Amino acid sequence: MSARLTLVLKSKSRSRVWGAEFLELDFKEEAGSGDGYAKVMSEAFIKAEMALFAAQAKEVDIIVTTALIPGQTSAEADYRDMVDSMKAGSVIVDLAAQNGGNCEYTVANQVVTTDNGVKVIGYTDLPGRLPTQSSQLYGTNLVNLRSCLCKEKRRQY
Repeated sequence: MSARLTLVLKSKSRSRVWGAEFLELDFKEEAGSGDGYAKVMSEAFIKAEMALFAAQAKEVDIIVTTALIPGQTSAEADYRDMVDSMKAGSVIVDLAAQNGGNCEYTVANQVVTTDNGVKVIGYTDLPGRLPTQSSQLYGTNLVNLRSCLCKEKRRQY
């Protein structure tokens, strides 16, 4: 099995480590609020971003939405046309479902299948549904941290 991974991240180097394609807007606006959190972007930025996402939605099989601004309901974008353009069997994971979701098809704690066969996952307890994977990731992080701290003597486990 193989996959093409596309990420929209602040750091290009992080996305390249994953072997991902980096999506970049030809638009200059600071996304951070200065205190480590995201801020609400301008309408012009959001319009340019949605045009980029709409073009990508036709090509990808999975979309993960994570737009959350602290203290506000989730930023619900006009995803209907994007979702309707996706292939049957595609999946949207809305990680903002606990605050209302980023996609208008999102229903908290449910998986909704759209008319064109796209599944929209709106679970609000996703980490609790993946305890084995979460434990494996945590364990791997601890081993890697130990390797970074104790470089002179590495052991294999």
